[in-house]
Amino acid sequence: MKPDQLSQTAAFVAIKFYGLSRIPRFQSLFDASVIDFYDRLVRSLPAPFCYYHYWLRLGWVRRLYMWSEELLLPGDLLHVVGRKWHLQQMTQQLVDEGYEQLVVLGGGFDHLGYYYSQQGLQCTEIDAPHMARLKQRFLTEEYPSASKPHITGQLLPHDNLAQLLQNSSSIHPQKKTMVVAEGFFDYLKPATVDQILQHIDDYFSHRPALLSTHFALDELPWFYRTVFKNSVRLVNEQLELHASMPQFERMLAKHGWDITQRLDSQQIRNTMQRRSGTNLPMLGGFYLLDIR
Repeated sequence: MKPDQLSQTAAFVAIKFYGLSRIPRFQSLFDASVIDFYDRLVRSLPAPFCYYHYWLRLGWVRRLYMWSEELLLPGDLLHVVGRKWHLQQMTQQLVDEGYEQLVVLGGGFDHLGYYYSQQGLQCTEIDAPHMARLKQRFLTEEYPSASKPHITGQLLPHDNLAQLLQNSSSIHPQKKTMVVAEGFFDYLKPATVDQILQHIDDYFSHRPALLSTHFALDELPWFYRTVFKNSVRLVNEQLELHASMPQFERMLAKHGWDITQRLDSQQIRNTMQRRSGTNLPMLGGFYLLDIR
């Protein structure tokens, strides 16, 4: 992604979540403040993305949108709701365990940094420069008097994460830290992922808890794998990691990181089905990981 480019994948994740959050069975899974956050966010996106704010309020449009999405890539919609809900639960569990600082890599349009800023945590988001400016402007305009995360722009791998950490006044190496990488590593080359893991490990006095997603595209049927890759290419972004789950595990192990909790697509679907009664399918090859 170019430094002056809006991440359309991040925008559509927010739009899909917003559309599904209009449906009561999904809306009930989240705090009212989270629903309000995405309502304001989609309304504030640049045109034409902001038009979804009006149209997805209409039931027949939502049904048509859901039908077309599920036709091309079955399970993509539920994966968005599932990852948002589970990441919120995993983050809250760490907060309950005494973690006091949150760092979000590739914050995009996600709500976690803002949400936990309201709870008194030190929160920092790191994203590409243009995305960082858009997020900062959104929070300033929509929540002028609220506590906000510190947002900084950095373009990886051209900028150096180790230097950013060393120069940061908002990320403290001694604090018990959570690092969230939602949909982040998939867009980076393996060498860059290696470097980031090393820089995180070097900076903090105590190893952070890393909450990460991973897409093992090799687990998708050929047709759906092609659809997914082409949809990313169409918005001028590119998947770079191309790692199976065992390959990603080996990358983590090389730096001494272990997966302490792993949720696969079926487990996420089972939870969503039990809590919301949905019959939507779940995209295969998707994992949520708690890495220590």
